[in-house]
Amino acid sequence: SLRLHTLAPCRIVDTRNAVGPYGGPALVAGGARAFAIAGQCGVPADALAVTLNVTVTNPTAIGSLTVYPGVGVVPGTSTVFFAAGRTRANNATIGLVDGMLSVANLQQSGTVELIVDVSGYYR
Repeated sequence: SLRLHTLAPCRIVDTRNAVGPYGGPALVAGGARAFAIAGQCGVPADALAVTLNVTVTNPTAIGSLTVYPGVGVVPGTSTVFFAAGRTRANNATIGLVDGMLSVANLQQSGTVELIVDVSGYYR
């Protein structure tokens, strides 16, 4: 059985930062972006899932984000909904595939900034 290992909250992703694998640019409508979570913020390479706080800020239009394991097909569920100009957050436990997870921006148009803080992992 999997066990939860807690971590001090640690910011893995912040698209408000300079362009890079864990920084900008902002997420664009209809796009998805993958992030290598294992090996960051104390999450080991063999972690099977992570506990996250997913925050959106500066959205230019209404929409939602879906966070999902690996880089496959986007599931039909949403992790956080938001309105234009509003900052919103939600907690989630998301599986990892090869240490990766992805975030799909389901806005019809526009962009949104993404912040992801990790607080634990399962293995």
